Parts: sequence; C-alpha cells; structure tokens
Amino acid sequence: MSYRKSIRRDDLEERFESLLHSMEPSPRLYELAKAMFKEAWQMKLAQAEDMAARAKIELRKLDKKIEELLDRIVDASNQSVVSAYERRVSALEREKLLLRERLDKGATPKTTWEESFELATRFLSSPWKVWKNADLALRKTVLRLAFLEPLPHCRNQGLRTPKMAYPFKALGDFSTMKCEMARWGGFEPPTP
Repeated sequence: MSYRKSIRRDDLEERFESLLHSMEPSPRLYELAKAMFKEAWQMKLAQAEDMAARAKIELRKLDKKIEELLDRIVDASNQSVVSAYERRVSALEREKLLLRERLDKGATPKTTWEESFELATRFLSSPWKVWKNADLALRKTVLRLAFLEPLPHCRNQGLRTPKMAYPFKALGDFSTMKCEMARWGGFEPPTP
C-alpha cells in the first residue's frame, strides 16, 4: 500500500538527528578515548625518537667504517684492491644517504597532537554538532565517517539498525558493557 508514497523530509531528518544524538559517548567515555588516543600518539613519538637515536648511532658507525676504508686506500698499492675499497666506500655513502633521508623524514611530526586530532576528537564527541553546523560537503563527510553503508530505512519502523563505523561501534559497545564484581558463587573468599 505504500508504493510510490513519499516520507516527510522533516520526519526523516528528525529520526536521523536522534540517531546521531544516540551515538554521542558519555563525557567520561569520551575523555577516556581521548586519553587513549593521546597515549598512542606519545608512544608513536617515543618510537620515532628511539628510531632517530638508533639512526644517528648507525651514521656514526658508517662514518667510522668509511674513515677506516679511506685509510686503507691510502696504504694500498694494488689497483684492484684500491678499486674494491672505493666500491665499498661508495656503497657505505649510499647507505649513509638513505639513513639521513629516513632520519629527516620520520623524526618528529610537523604538528602537535591537538592540531592533528582536534577535528577528529570533536567529531567523536558529538557527530550531531558537526552535522548541525556543517555545509553539504562536511555533512557528506559525516555520513561517510559515521556509517559504513547507507542507512537502511523502513517506512513503518523508521531507521533500521545502521552499520556504524568502528570508533562509534567500539565506543557504543564499551559504554553498554555491564561491569560487576565477580562473585565467588556462595563460597567465602580465601583468606591470605
């Protein structure tokens, strides 16, 4: 009976906005997720610093090897030995260039954590606020970031269960978990 009948736009938008409201994590859960992101960022920074320190040590080792080979070239009298040393020095120089490039590329991020994740954390805290204050292009981005596929809708039942993007699914699963103390099943706990 509902063939070729339209759904009121206001009703559909209202249902969608209530869905976006329901995706908002509690303030405590949001702060926990934000702290986890920040800790992961700091771990990545520590790894980059460690990698840079190891690369600097490796560069010093390569410089020492090159210096030793150059000393050997000066002392060598056989032309084939000299050319072998020269090939080895050029290979070590290429290795040094690669290490310096890697050091320059991956040393430290060019932005701070806040600059990098401000929009992402704001979006996670309230996708509805981003949706409400956005233009068409940003609204499409909200849809792509919040849901894995187009929202299923039934004329009689409204929006069906959407397939949410992983961050919202994880935050939703975490906030609905029921946490209780484990019971000993009627037994007294062991005394230490």
